[in-house]
Amino acid sequence: MGGETEKEILVILEEAIRREQAAHQLYSRGEALAGKDEIRQIFAMLAKEELGHEQLLKKVYYDYKKRLGLKVLQPEKDHGAIDATD
Repeated sequence: MGGETEKEILVILEEAIRREQAAHQLYSRGEALAGKDEIRQIFAMLAKEELGHEQLLKKVYYDYKKRLGLKVLQPEKDHGAIDATD
């Protein structure tokens, strides 16, 4: 693969991580607003799943960077584009 391909893969992973973070926030908001316990539990389950997806994608992202020989500082702070809380 050429350098541009690897860069595009990193961009895709970054976007996927941001989307998982946004989905987690959305479901957490739904959980907080839900009146019925059954609905609240569904939102809580969905929010938890999104956190798992985010962690998996971050692992893939940092493993891929390492494989490419790119510098990885601290996984949670290495690239602001993948941390929506910054």
